[in-house]
Amino acid sequence: MSIEAVTWALNHAPDVPPQCLAVLIGLANHAHANGRAAYPTQDRLAHYARKSVRSVQRDLDELARRGLIRRGDQRHTAFLPADRRPVVWDLAMERRRPLPDALDPLAEPQSGRPTEVPDPVDNRGDAHDAPVPDRGDVHVRTGRRTRPDGATYTSYKPSLTVQNQTRARTRTRAFHGTAPPTNPIAHCPRHRGSPAGNCGPCRSELLAGGS
Repeated sequence: MSIEAVTWALNHAPDVPPQCLAVLIGLANHAHANGRAAYPTQDRLAHYARKSVRSVQRDLDELARRGLIRRGDQRHTAFLPADRRPVVWDLAMERRRPLPDALDPLAEPQSGRPTEVPDPVDNRGDAHDAPVPDRGDVHVRTGRRTRPDGATYTSYKPSLTVQNQTRARTRTRAFHGTAPPTNPIAHCPRHRGSPAGNCGPCRSELLAGGS
């Protein structure tokens, strides 16, 4: 495909009958940049122009009669079988018609890519994020609590029951004046083998002395 040949067929080819324009553009689509060596089959040109093969043959004869196309070097199709070789055509790209003054030459198709691309327009507007409410400091409460997922957690601080037991023992010691023995299995200093707080021989001696 040659953009130069297609541009010539669309803009500069003179005296093109309207009914032959589609066939001329089809030839230009297969030509080189200089308009030479276009050899599409007549079936393909009929597909391009939405015509029958017989109508394409008449259009080719008309374009050749007007000097817009001419037979080219047929050796370009020498690699094809002799009974399947299409005709090689050259476009008369040296023939040109003047453009009307009302047409801007800058509006014509140009080869290559544009040198400047306009910046994309952002029409989405300014995005506003919703403010996040300040929940303040998080305070952990003591005791056994239930979390939103159903699990429970226990505080590391001692419970009120343990604190009450400690206070009760403290009040008991203050009431009796002496602290309980640190060794619960202490023996009587006089009678070895008897507990110090419940010595049987000591009670017997006390009873005998009282009588």
